[in-house]
Amino acid sequence: ERYRGLDLHYARERAPLGTAGALRAALPFVSTEHALVLNGDSEVDVALDDAFGPGPWPDASLLAVRVADGSRFGQLRVGADNRIEGFDEKGSTDGPCWINAGVYLFARDRLAELPEGVPFSLEHDVLPGWIARGLHARCVTAAFHDIGTPEAYATARAETPEQVGLLILDRDGTLIAERADLGRPESVKLLPGAAAAIRAFRARGYRIAVLTNQAGVGRGHYGEDDVAAVNQRMLELLAAEGAEVDGVWHCPHRPEDHCACRKPLPGMVEALRGEFGPLGPDLLVVGDNVCDIELGQRIGARTALVRTGHGSTAERSGSCRPDRVIDGLQELAPRSLFPVEDPA
Repeated sequence: ERYRGLDLHYARERAPLGTAGALRAALPFVSTEHALVLNGDSEVDVALDDAFGPGPWPDASLLAVRVADGSRFGQLRVGADNRIEGFDEKGSTDGPCWINAGVYLFARDRLAELPEGVPFSLEHDVLPGWIARGLHARCVTAAFHDIGTPEAYATARAETPEQVGLLILDRDGTLIAERADLGRPESVKLLPGAAAAIRAFRARGYRIAVLTNQAGVGRGHYGEDDVAAVNQRMLELLAAEGAEVDGVWHCPHRPEDHCACRKPLPGMVEALRGEFGPLGPDLLVVGDNVCDIELGQRIGARTALVRTGHGSTAERSGSCRPDRVIDGLQELAPRSLFPVEDPA
């Protein structure tokens, strides 16, 4: 199965194995040096790449969040160097404290030490024993919700502001026709369905961002002013058809510059995150190039490859795996092409 660009595999229990036993049973699916482990009955509003950083990582670390009332949770005792010194039982304090958010980063070799086929608990049987070997806390300030029961889930939904969906569009070959003279505003032509798709998503409350690689700037073919002029012309043509976007971001670098903002790297997404705030789960990335699809998969978005521009070539090459392939933006509509699960 696939979900938002991820391949899903299931390790099924023949009998209940507990949290640690189930984790050990899933280890054959882990091919990387570290495994990210998420509890299914809690949620924390944090970007995981920011929380754990780029590495190198210790063999065992967990995400810790600060709560105002610790009476409902087991408490973490965290030392000055962020090493966990102990776990206190639920109810040991009714004041502010650090708690385990249920998000872990473990070395595969450490997990391989766990016995197979034995039911036991990660929280009670494993983690306390790892303290002496080094168990680290990644301490963050973030909203945390217990969603382990229907009542707790309903409370969490009521306390969490509704997050707005975000549609990320490529520019050249997706919104406007791909041309050799990309630095000339007079050559800008909207592709069929571009304005209608934007209007449809805007009507459903989506924010809309345009992210475009413009290596021609780095190569000296045209300048930043030319990019701005082309963007402005595109926005004028969209506005004439009653469509608007929230912003246009571009990367001016060549591939050989090895920057962090050129798609498929997420630098431009980080820039719009700084303006929009935290991104919700309803993320869609649409473009005509492999880099657009790979960007979407990196940020956990659903993806659509359009056959306009370079899209047909990318489709024939089989070099990317979008969730959908469409002829053009005229086929793009919220909720139909990309149905969003109703949490209720």
